[in-house]
Amino acid sequence: MVLGNCKKCGTLYIKAKSPYSNDCQVVQDEVYLQVRNYVKQNPRSTMLDIHEKTGIPISKLLELHNEDYLPFGK
Repeated sequence: MVLGNCKKCGTLYIKAKSPYSNDCQVVQDEVYLQVRNYVKQNPRSTMLDIHEKTGIPISKLLELHNEDYLPFGK
């Protein structure tokens, strides 16, 4: 059993595969699904387009990109 601190909220949790606690992972997954659904409907969108249409902060989009959740620029 490996313990770790959540990357987002800092709480201690049992680390499985994610750097996020269970609650933060649920939020992370919801944001990802929202972005994925928008990009499916608008495949030529930029990060700025996604930010403007979904309200998700650009910093969050960049965080998802850096963690290989989003395939921008690949």
